[in-house]
Amino acid sequence: MSKSFFELEQNIRLILNQSQELTLQSSKVNEKVEKYILHILKLILTRYQKERLLDLVYTITKELAINGVKANQKRLFFDEHGLDINNDADYQKGILAFKKAFSDEMNEIYGIKSRQKGIYVKIFLTHSDDGLCVEIENNTPIAPAEERRLREKMKKSMAYNDIAEFYMDNMDNTEGAGLGIALIMIMMKGEGLDAALFRIATLPERTVARVEIPFNANYVSKRGENERVI
Repeated sequence: MSKSFFELEQNIRLILNQSQELTLQSSKVNEKVEKYILHILKLILTRYQKERLLDLVYTITKELAINGVKANQKRLFFDEHGLDINNDADYQKGILAFKKAFSDEMNEIYGIKSRQKGIYVKIFLTHSDDGLCVEIENNTPIAPAEERRLREKMKKSMAYNDIAEFYMDNMDNTEGAGLGIALIMIMMKGEGLDAALFRIATLPERTVARVEIPFNANYVSKRGENERVI
C-alpha cells in the first residue's frame, strides 16, 4: 500500500533531522518524481538558508536524473532490437530509432521494464553546513559514442555564458543529454562555481554524475577513486 504524501513528508523530515545523507531510487522520471525531487531539495536548502540556490540545484538534479534514466532505457531499447550499443554502426542506427520512438508513454513503459530488470537511477544527496553534493548513479555503463559526445559538449560549454547562444550555435547536433550538460555547466558558471565541481565518472558497471555546491570556503570536494572522469 502506497504511503500518503503526509507520511512521506514526515519520513523525509525525520531522515533530514537524523542524517546528512538521503537516497532516492527510481526507474523513470515523470512529473510526479520531479515534484518529489523539488520538494526534498527545497527542504534541504531551507535547512541551510540557501533557498536562492533551489532553481540551480533542482535543474541540475532533474537533468542528470533524466539523462541517467534515458541512458538506461536506451540500453533496453537496443537490446530489444538486437543492436549492440557499443558498436558505432549499430549505435547510429539505434539512436535514430530510439529518438523517433521516444515519448512520455514510452518513458512509462520502459520505466516498468527497467524496474523489472533491476535497472535504476539513484540520487544521492549529501549535505552539511559547508555544502551539498548531488550524485546521480545509473547502474549501466556509458556507451563509447555517448561518452565521446558528452566530453565534446562539456568542452564546448566552457566557452558559453548563455544557454540560448549555445543552442543556436549547436542546434544541428545538440540533443537530449548534450543540451542538458551544457545547461548545467552554463548555470554553474553563472553562479561562479568551478567547472571541476561537475564530473561524470565511468566505471565498468555504472555511471556516476556528480555536482558539488559549496556553501562556504570550508567545503572539501569529493574525489572518487578508480573512476575514469569525463
